[in-house]
Parts: sequence; structure tokens; C-alpha cells
Amino acid sequence: MHVDASSIYIYDVSQNQLILKATHGLNPKVVEEVRMSPSEGLVGLVHERCEAVQASKMQDHPRFKHFPQTNEIRFSSFLGVPLVEHRKSFGVLVAHTEDSRVFVGDEIEMLKAIAAQISSLVSKALLLKQLDLATQAIQPRVSPSASASIHLSGTPVGTGIALGKAIQLHPGTPEEPPRETSNPPEGELQDFHSALEHTINDTIKLVEKISGDVGTEEAAIFHVHLMFLEDQHFQGKIEKYILEGNSVSWSIYETIQEYLSAFSQIDDPYLSEKGADLKDVGYRLLHFLGHELLAETEKEGILVIEELLPGDMARLDANRIKGIITSSGGIVSHAAILARSLRIPGICLDLDLMKRIHEGDLIALDGKNGSAVVHPGEELMAAFKRRVVLEEQHQEHLDQFREKPCRTQDGVEMKVLANIALENDLNQLFRHGAEGIGLYRTEIFFLSLDRYPEIEEQVEVYQRVFESIPQEQPLMIRTLDLGADKAAPYMGYPQEGNPYLGCRALRRQLRKPRVLKNQLKSILLASGRREKLSLIFPMVTDVQEIRQAKQLLHECATDLGDDFNGSKLPEIGMMFEVPSSFMISERFMKEIDFCAIGSNDLTQYLLAVDRNNPQISHLYDPLHPAVLQLIQILIKNADRYQKPVELCGEMASDTDGAVILAGLGLRIFSMNAPLIPTIKERLSMISMPDAERLAREALKSESALQVRNLVRAHFNDPLLKIEPLRQSISS
Repeated sequence: MHVDASSIYIYDVSQNQLILKATHGLNPKVVEEVRMSPSEGLVGLVHERCEAVQASKMQDHPRFKHFPQTNEIRFSSFLGVPLVEHRKSFGVLVAHTEDSRVFVGDEIEMLKAIAAQISSLVSKALLLKQLDLATQAIQPRVSPSASASIHLSGTPVGTGIALGKAIQLHPGTPEEPPRETSNPPEGELQDFHSALEHTINDTIKLVEKISGDVGTEEAAIFHVHLMFLEDQHFQGKIEKYILEGNSVSWSIYETIQEYLSAFSQIDDPYLSEKGADLKDVGYRLLHFLGHELLAETEKEGILVIEELLPGDMARLDANRIKGIITSSGGIVSHAAILARSLRIPGICLDLDLMKRIHEGDLIALDGKNGSAVVHPGEELMAAFKRRVVLEEQHQEHLDQFREKPCRTQDGVEMKVLANIALENDLNQLFRHGAEGIGLYRTEIFFLSLDRYPEIEEQVEVYQRVFESIPQEQPLMIRTLDLGADKAAPYMGYPQEGNPYLGCRALRRQLRKPRVLKNQLKSILLASGRREKLSLIFPMVTDVQEIRQAKQLLHECATDLGDDFNGSKLPEIGMMFEVPSSFMISERFMKEIDFCAIGSNDLTQYLLAVDRNNPQISHLYDPLHPAVLQLIQILIKNADRYQKPVELCGEMASDTDGAVILAGLGLRIFSMNAPLIPTIKERLSMISMPDAERLAREALKSESALQVRNLVRAHFNDPLLKIEPLRQSISS
């Protein structure tokens, strides 16, 4: 392959520009000077599409952007391919010839191969350069002793390490707005309803963004925000103040303060977190009305902020923010959950300790240990640089597992599926190598509306998802799984003392079957001739419940008549998530085609632990031997009746848990898609006899800690001294 010029452009995130970094054939004096946004030029087109682009006469292409100083006018043809890391373009490799010509397939593949070879080298060089820039010497403010290392210890909230300069932002608390207004109450009410509508739409977009970028469980955080916004009592309180002649901004502010005051009187960290959600909602309403909140930053480094609300966290640019230090929230806060899911290292410090950090200070942050070192010494800096490079290398290593089937060391094959809730999640599914959908949570769609969706609306949504999944891949869809704790106001769920044990999921659906029948009809109509479609009914505790659900499904097929065209009914499964259903699991086998384990709820119900309550959350661990014994009972009974079993809780994506589950006989794992390569890697490192031996020992263990250390000892991983969550809370 002969070319007359070649160049490398690198994308600078902080400037949002593609910059010419090296060239052979163009004017070398313009290196670093030639810059363009990703929306400009043929180079920008390659970067945007993350695929090869060519033009036989580049000057005639509508995206051509001329840079006279490069002397490129003598070249005619253009071929550009992206430089890719973790499936994202970070630059472009370009080739030119003086003659007008079309590059053939083999030539394009050759340039792609060259780009792949140099991508790793270039990305490492860029990483080291970023680290060097981040660790440039900082001038002491007062005296030479001011830059001595300061070791700070707190609570881990997001694992990983980061090295960078402190970016200090002020908390997003607005001042009390003026109470008086010259507008009539009708005008203020109109402004309130506009702000309300905007904030609801904004929250729905956040749900879609987080669901697409991270996962559906993390996106569910913002369902609480929607519940606040749609709550009639909350709206009515604000409207009452407005009708009394007060300004809309003051009315919102006063209502939020009253609620926060009430929350502060309750000595319960879990309810305090609900206060943070309410504060986020109220402040975003005020933001729409023109009140400035959290300052945006274009800087790159470690964010140091007293309080970070979930809405702020969701909007952070993870390419710029390398780590987070906050003084409120803790490990169970919604902002902390998002930080972990976005893989941003973070810690929570006491406010007095956080005040020792100043703007621009160099910080070495260890999210795993909950520690930070301000002004780290040369030895620690060198160690951190090595760890950052090793982590990057490990991420590259994981890439090879994305498209590979999941097999143990001795070749036993597992099926690894993805959990989804919205259409946006499909991008994650394909990107991370899922082999189908193990859990399609349908309630997220219902919660995004202000009324129950019509059958036609549901059919349209389900059809788009069904058609996106190859026919040969499994697709398991769960009917509505809602209770009073997370239902939308329009659903009419009554207040319950303990909604987790109340009229929820299938219990509610069987009592009010119209909603369930409409959903079942929608699924049948959307399924077409799809062979691999399965229905999961949630929270089944009694054999009669699954019989009733099946009867409703047959009634729906009959009601549809010719519209269903006699197509094959989906396979029937149920969520095993209540301890009683495991104990009598053999009785269910004649009624179902497959079993789905919901390990999150199972663990909470069996261990009597609310994992969102930080006072007892250290007791929550799905590797508790009692949980494992129930899972073993189900797998044995299912195996006797030749029924497949899948597990779709967080335990499936736990590197310790996946090994024990494989040893217990589980062969189908379903999880948030980004974690799939990690689990494939872990299972490829152990043989089935070893996994079975560890599972036998785990069943005889005394605690989850003992089980985890059994697995970690096998892999030569560091052993745990106390339960991970207890360690986090006590540090």
C-alpha cells in the first residue's frame, strides 16, 4: 500500500478539539497548530462515526475543511481510520495520495491494523503525559512545609485510584429567594407548572442517560425524584403558598426547607438520603426558574465538594472528573452508587479533614481504601502512576473477553446475559458481549409516564426491543414488579407500613388483573413469531399464584383471537426471591418452564436486612451460607426436572459470587452489561472441579466473609479481615 502522506490527530477532551500531533507529508511546522472540533472536517467525521471514511477527491466532500498552512492542497485522496481504546475513538490516523483514487477493502483493513497496533502505544503515551501534567510541582502557599504530604482517611464510596489536582466547587445551595412578587398568583402558578413539567422531563432524560450509560438499577435512583415531583401533597403545599401571594421561587424554597427540617429530626441515615433526593428535586425546580446552583467546570482533576446531589453526579463528565471527595452521603448515598457505577473513584471525608484541601492541590486518591494523600511524595507518586497504568492495561485485557463465549478453564460453557429496562440499554448489551436478555424490567417504562400506557403504546416499545435481539438469543421479560415503595402516584397504591412485604408485584396484579392482562396482550402482540421469548412473573410465594398467572395468559391469547394468529405462547418462569418459594421449589416445577433467581431480594428477606440502611447494611451479603443453601436446593430440584435456572441479581456480577454459583451448578448469569467481561475473565480462570470444591466448602462455612476468603485464597487475592461494608462504615 503506497501513500504520499500520513498524519495522526488526537482528541483533546478538555478542549473538545482534534489536534494534529504528528505528520509525514504535511507541513511539520503546523503540528499542534491545526485544530478542529469533532463536528468539522473529514477527520472529525471519522472520529464521530468511529469508523473508516474515504474520499477519492477530498476537496469535493461536503465535510472537507481546508487548512492552507498544511500544504494539503496537493493531495487528492483521503482515507481516515479511528484510533480506538475501549471501543471509543480517541484520535484519527489519516493517509493521503496525490492522485485521485479509491482505497480497496484490503488497503482499508491494512490501515485499520496499523491503527490498532499504534493505538495502544499512543494511549499509553497520552496517559503518562496526563499523569505528568497532573503531578507538576505546585508552589507552596505559605511556606515550604505547606506542601508536606497530608494523609486523610475516610469512607470508600467508589473503587479505583486517581491522581490529579483538586477542583473545588461550592455546594449547590441557593440563597432564600425574595418572598414578594409583583405577578398575580395565576402567573406564578403558571411558572410553577412550567418548572414542574420541565423538571419531570429532565428527570426522565436522566433516567434514560444513566440507564444507557450505566444500567437500569442505577437509573432507578431517579424514580424517587419522579415520585416527589408527581406527589399531590408536595405540589399542593407549593401551590398553597403561591395562592397566598408569595413568589413561586420562595414557595418552592420554603416547602423544601420544611421537608428537610422534618427529615433532619429523624435519626435514620436511610431517610436522610431521601432528604438529599428531595433537595435535588427542589433545587432543580429553582434552577429552571433562574437560580444558579452547582457551578459547571471545564477543569480536569479531582472534584472536592461538600455535597454532591444525584442530579449533579449524573451530569458530571467522567472524562474530566477523575475522582470525587465529598463530606456527605457515604456508601449508601445515591451519588455514591452512581459514582461506583460510573467507575469514578471517590471517598467521603469529615468536613474538617476536607477543609485541609485547597484548589489546585495535587491529590493521590485511593477509592478502595477510602484514603487520599495531599501533596504526595515522589515515591508514592511513582507507585500511583504504576497502578494507573496497570489498571488501564487490565481494562484492555478485559476487551478480549467481550466477544468470546464464557467458559471455565476446563471448557465448561456458561451463558452470560444482560439486564435491561429501556431501549437505550441495548447499546450496552451489544457493546459488552451479552448473549441475550436475562431480565427485561418493564416497570421502568410505566414509571416514566403519568398514566398507565395503552396496549398500542406497549406493543410499540416491546416490539422495538424484541426486533433488536437476534432470534437465536434468549429474551426474558418480567411483568410489572412494583410496590408502594416505588409506584407512580397514578397507580393508586395504598400507603403500607412495610411495602416490601405488602401487596406488590404478582400479588397486586392478581388482585387487579386489568393492568396485567393489558401487559400480557401487549407482549403477545409484540412477540410475532419469536421462538426464544420467556415470561417471568415476580414475587411468587404460592403454587396457586403461578397457576392463576398462567390462566390469565391463556385468557389473553384467546381474547386476541386472530390477532395473535395462534403463535406459540412464551415459556413461563417465575422469580424465586422469597425464601418460602425455595423451600417448596419442587412443587413449582410442573407449572413452569424455567427458574429465575432474584438474589437481591432473596438476601434481604432471608437475612432480614435492608441494604439501604447504613446501620445494618454491613450484614447484607448474598454469599451468606444460608443464601447459598437455598440456591442449592432450587438448582438441585430444577435439575431433577430438567428446568434451566438463571440468576439475575448483583450476585451474578460479583467476582467471588460467580465462582460459587458456577460450583453450585448455575449455568445462566444475567447482570448489568458493563460487568460481563469481568465475569467472563473470572470464570475462565477456574476449572469446574475447583469451583465445585469451593462451593462445597462455602455451604459449610460460618459467614459470608469466610466464603469470600475461600475464593480469594484460591485466586491469591488479598483476604478480607472484616465484611467490606462494615469496613467502609467504620473507617
